[in-house]
Amino acid sequence: MEQSDLSEQKFNAIFTYAPIGLVEVDQNGKIIRLNLMGQALLNPLFEIYQIDTEHIYPMLDCIFPGVSQKIQDYKDPMGQIIYNHLHCFKLPSPNDQFEKHFQFNITKMFEDCIIIGFEDLTNKYLEEKAMQQAKLDNAVAQGKFEIASEVLHDIGNAVVGFGSYLRRISRSMEQNNVANLENIVLFLKGQQAALDTALGQEKAEALVNLMEGITKTQKDSYEETNGSIAEQFNIISHIQEILTIQRHYVTGHGAPERKAVNLKEIIHDCQSMLFASYDKKGITLNFNAAEQMPMIKGDRTKLMQVILNLLKNSVEAIDMDAPQKRITIDLQLKDKMLQLRIQDTGKGFDTDTAARIFERGFTTKDTGTGLGLYNCRSIIESHAGSIDVQSEGANRGATTLIRFAS
Repeated sequence: MEQSDLSEQKFNAIFTYAPIGLVEVDQNGKIIRLNLMGQALLNPLFEIYQIDTEHIYPMLDCIFPGVSQKIQDYKDPMGQIIYNHLHCFKLPSPNDQFEKHFQFNITKMFEDCIIIGFEDLTNKYLEEKAMQQAKLDNAVAQGKFEIASEVLHDIGNAVVGFGSYLRRISRSMEQNNVANLENIVLFLKGQQAALDTALGQEKAEALVNLMEGITKTQKDSYEETNGSIAEQFNIISHIQEILTIQRHYVTGHGAPERKAVNLKEIIHDCQSMLFASYDKKGITLNFNAAEQMPMIKGDRTKLMQVILNLLKNSVEAIDMDAPQKRITIDLQLKDKMLQLRIQDTGKGFDTDTAARIFERGFTTKDTGTGLGLYNCRSIIESHAGSIDVQSEGANRGATTLIRFAS
């Protein structure tokens, strides 16, 4: 066998079995030969677009508009027409358009021999795109963590400052000794006869009654203010607990070990935090629970997050001009299950909303994220519990039922 014949055989073998699609065409786009990979890539396209398989230009016009004209306009006797060009095109499908990514190399070998090389890089492109998106997501997540850390730090500082002011108020209240006023009243009563002689009986009695009234008002105010301060200190303690746990989540240290928690106390704390919202809308809140309720093992902060979210939803669902403005909370032990029921007289919802209410991203609020109830269910289920939200229809209120094994 002559050397030229052997070289031609080698070239034909390389052309035929090359790992990329290769097609030789003349100046008019007529296909002279097509390798195996080229057949595998082009035959489905010929079928989809129902194009004559003898010419390549009509196919190129479908997937890469303008390139066939560029080939025909190339006047040099030989040279690179297209080099490593990654081109995206869409294939029509029954439901959508499927995106493909082909890399093209087009070379004019001599006057009537043009080699078109093409490679399907769709999977590689999608993998790289997914990796880039993952890097972007990680960067965004890192940015969120940094922002969250700064926000938690700022909130923590604000809470500490608020606590300092409360302590100053508390110390000031301690100096306001109501006992001194009570002693004055006792003194005046002991000197009743002398006061009657000096002022007259009517004026003396009026003076004693006035001092008694002032003393009672001061005592009531002192007790109410002290009670409010104590309640604010409790709320600060809970907020600091929440901040501590959230810092654990942000830094990736996870949640602390779950401990026995009193659901009744959590509900009371949530009520205190939302008192201003109830008062502003004139909502009546009823809480029914037995004196002693069983404890459950869980994450106190996360459970508080759930109940706060549910109560806030109920508050937001009740319009200012609603004929009935009421939220009822029932906590009871039934069939060895601790059941928490929250009912409101708010807007309610229809069956379509009911079917999607726990769906991630679904919300009926203009400014909602759709994560509230989705997260609530995740938290409750992580405590081996269940949650269900129902409504009899629009403007007929809603009922949330949570069950825990006691």
